Amino acid sequence: MTDVLAVTCGIFREELLALSPNFPGLRPVFLDSMLHMRPEKLQDRIDELLEVRRPARVLFIYGDCTPRIVELSRRPGFAKTRGINCCEIMLGREDYRRLRKARVFFFLPEWTRRWRDVFEQELGFAGGRGVEEMLSEVHDRFMYLDTGVVPVPRFTLNEITRELGLPMSVRETGLSRLEASIADALEELREG
Repeated sequence: MTDVLAVTCGIFREELLALSPNFPGLRPVFLDSMLHMRPEKLQDRIDELLEVRRPARVLFIYGDCTPRIVELSRRPGFAKTRGINCCEIMLGREDYRRLRKARVFFFLPEWTRRWRDVFEQELGFAGGRGVEEMLSEVHDRFMYLDTGVVPVPRFTLNEITRELGLPMSVRETGLSRLEASIADALEELREG
């Protein structure tokens, strides 16, 4: 297969770089994961990228983060990884839904490093006032998804638990589901 432009959420940067030997034709472009919080800007960046590069084949390594990603992925020459968001891509549909029903809030490695930006700047909880109450209304615990690519940031996880007031657990996910989802999407492109 000819090269495939992989338009990829930056949340998967380390994981995709670890998997890159398995996908030699994939040419990733990583977009800032914080664009997830502003779908219109995310879509603008994707549209600009596609306009400039004009690739023959595109793989979105994203969840259903904008309606247009879903729409584009149904067209010939486009595909998308399975899953409505990055957590479902890493966990699989059944585990993700079961854990969501159990009121789990997930952290992936990249957002864990930026957790203050996520909560204080993006979600508007500067100073931490009100964040514990709001989180505890919809979540009972945190779960760090350990992809096995970077060391588990124990200090940061303890800091999150202490400051946001919910217990944290670590679940080893590895890269197998992400790898399978990429492989399946590439197969869709081949069948095209």
